[in-house]
Amino acid sequence: MTVFLRLFILSVSLMFFYFFYLYIEDDKYYPGASFQTSNMPLFELEDLYSDDVITNSDIEGAHLINVWASWCITCRIEHGFLVKLSSQGIPIMGLNYKDEKIDAINWITKFGDPYKFIIHDLKGELALDMGVTGAPETFLINNGKIIAHYRGEVNEMIWSDVFSPIIKKENLFNDN
Repeated sequence: MTVFLRLFILSVSLMFFYFFYLYIEDDKYYPGASFQTSNMPLFELEDLYSDDVITNSDIEGAHLINVWASWCITCRIEHGFLVKLSSQGIPIMGLNYKDEKIDAINWITKFGDPYKFIIHDLKGELALDMGVTGAPETFLINNGKIIAHYRGEVNEMIWSDVFSPIIKKENLFNDN
């Protein structure tokens, strides 16, 4: 009986470690990545720099939407990579999340503006509708559909492993 019990415990332990190994070896797994397709929520919010209203109709074709705030430390770390993407012709829209306008404008003035335009979401209404849990988060949008969502800092590795395969598969940003 004790031999059977020992073999059972050993077998269960080996299966646990085997499945854990397979889980961490999966190159396509990123805890912050979601690839569920959904519609971009309807919205009407002000532009960061003016009282102009931005709506869904202002979002055409393929874009990244980057959720950021001046109070977000990780947003500062990510920002240089977004500037690089923008300089390569990747269209990025900013979604300024739960931030005072003056703080956001001062932050962008200091660190540079990689965005085609910036939506000011003071109360976090659009962000909530999009499923944002904090900043930074980045969405890949194509023709009004969210096709990828990443929670956390986008950097070279995340860009290559999470966003680039979808961009190639969907044939987005052909000029880049």
